Amino acid sequence: EPGLLIAPVTPRTPFLGYAGRRERSEQKLLRGVFVEGDTFFSTGDLMEEDSDGFVRFCDRTGDTFRWKGENVSTTEVAEVLMAHPSLQEATVYGVTVP
Repeated sequence: EPGLLIAPVTPRTPFLGYAGRRERSEQKLLRGVFVEGDTFFSTGDLMEEDSDGFVRFCDRTGDTFRWKGENVSTTEVAEVLMAHPSLQEATVYGVTVP
């Protein structure tokens, strides 16, 4: 089952945040995850472990958009497009549709 990759924030591994965007920086921090007072950085990467115990990248939480009430992963759309033999590369991103 996929899970969110988080990284501990410590004096040795600090999170310096985004320049000029304090509120955005705070949104990336998770507090009290395992014990009271701990802080972790949310990478936005979903990882999964295979049957051999290897961990691999699965998807990104920030690279999804909603279409007709469903979450759609840009990675999934790109994979479908790449199945076409004439394509060598595809970049997929969501845009706001009024």
